[in-house]
Amino acid sequence: MSIPNTAHNYLSEQKILHQAIRHQPSKSSLQIAITAQIPLHQLAKTVVLKDNRDHYLMAILPAANRVNIHQVSQITNPRLQLATEYELNCTFKDCEPGAIPPLGQPYHMNMFFDNRICQSPDIYLESGDHETLIHLLQNIFQQLTNGQPHHNLCSAPPKNM
Repeated sequence: MSIPNTAHNYLSEQKILHQAIRHQPSKSSLQIAITAQIPLHQLAKTVVLKDNRDHYLMAILPAANRVNIHQVSQITNPRLQLATEYELNCTFKDCEPGAIPPLGQPYHMNMFFDNRICQSPDIYLESGDHETLIHLLQNIFQQLTNGQPHHNLCSAPPKNM
């Protein structure tokens, strides 16, 4: 597989300069960073949250971090919880499970991102499969997230770090 049609078409339509980076099949962020030889703090991951009305929110954070659902809920107002695996599979039909690209607009989903993902000149996004990353320059990522809410405290390093 490669970049799913939904994400690929969106990037093409928006004329987003990007590079597809192939790597060995990997199921975790740490494995991806190692096989792709990129710093873990430059890899963005997606966590999909939902409110009690089944409105979804895509939280984008550094791959080494875990989402702070309570903090995101305080900032966005509705009480949030993790979307289920079934809901993710229904929404991201052209993506492999666990490889959701952090691109809200083509999936008709609002986004919320952790500012820490914006601290490097390069950012790498899950593409929708477990073998490809999307490489963007930071200013291009900023264009994609322009106007989306963001905060410094929506994620934290894992407790065992």
